[in-house]
Amino acid sequence: MAQVTYSVNQLIINSLYLLGELGVGEPADAFMLSSGLELINELINKFSADSIYIPFLSTLDFTMVQGQATYTIGNDPGNDIVADRVVDLSFANYTVPSSGQGIIYPLQIITKSQYYGVVRLTPLNTRPGFIFLNKEDTRSEVTLYPAPDQPYPCQIRVKKMVDELTEHELLTELPPFYYGFMKYALAQKFLSYYPSGNWPATAQAEYDDYYSILKNSNETDLTIRPSAIITRPEPFYWQNILAY
Repeated sequence: MAQVTYSVNQLIINSLYLLGELGVGEPADAFMLSSGLELINELINKFSADSIYIPFLSTLDFTMVQGQATYTIGNDPGNDIVADRVVDLSFANYTVPSSGQGIIYPLQIITKSQYYGVVRLTPLNTRPGFIFLNKEDTRSEVTLYPAPDQPYPCQIRVKKMVDELTEHELLTELPPFYYGFMKYALAQKFLSYYPSGNWPATAQAEYDDYYSILKNSNETDLTIRPSAIITRPEPFYWQNILAY
């Protein structure tokens, strides 16, 4: 299914259509747009507290720092990668320059428990082979093992949690299911501003269905099967990994 290409303002307008406060083709006034944006961000904060994440699929590029294993991801300027915090990893790789070209090496995604459940040699600086994600309250962290011995360009495909939306922001990477959920959630929230809005039992049932599916899903969990490499009992260093 094609991804939704609406903007934040269009989401607000479509929620008001759903509520019957705007007719087809009727423009929203400044108060509708400003209050809608405020309500959207209130909803995002509430859903986050309930462990319901609104994800964007995105690719992040950064350059590794020699000897640095962990990199923070968040919206604050002090983070290593300034972006919405990450809730899932799809893939990760890095590039090693070679004779004017680049060789792309994949990083195996593992869990935090897998990382801490094996014997590791530390400090060890060489080409990384593994990466895991650690989700904190206000930021995310990705950790590489071993720590890089050079500043390799790295690319990770991630699912980011939306921390805040801004006026006119495009929702190109917002999956259609989440767009529908936000549209119904915002329309229901708008009822406090427009108590005469049209919100029948069928609309409430649709919203409840969206909410139930998301609340009971494991959408952001990582399920990675351990490999022989990461569970071998022998001393865990790079030369042994290559030998397996």
